[in-house]
Amino acid sequence: MTDQGQIPIKIELFGIGALEGHLIRHIAPFSADAIINKLPIILRGRFSFGSKKYWTLPGIEIYKGLNPKSVSEVKEGDIVYNPKNDELIITIEALEMSNKVNIVGKVMSNLELLLKARNGLNTKILRV
Repeated sequence: MTDQGQIPIKIELFGIGALEGHLIRHIAPFSADAIINKLPIILRGRFSFGSKKYWTLPGIEIYKGLNPKSVSEVKEGDIVYNPKNDELIITIEALEMSNKVNIVGKVMSNLELLLKARNGLNTKILRV
């Protein structure tokens, strides 16, 4: 595996555009490395139930648990792994999660594109 602490990624929302960000290995190394090893990832995304607070990609299948730096409060643009539901989440606004999650990265640009997405949209995450 690479020695880099930040891995640049691109999140493509098919038909809408792309977000740029990076995965941060030192916050949750097991979760981040498992995600990096699965790249590119293509899943159908959806919003949280009834609201547009976060975009979720369920069924990522990495099955990594909590770590000492797991938190329940996340900030706008955070990329988090929720081990309880085995899903990758991109937060659109700061919020309190119902359980602790592992922060694995950050979206750096074009976060507002997620608001144009509809449930079931194919989302591709790839290394740049």
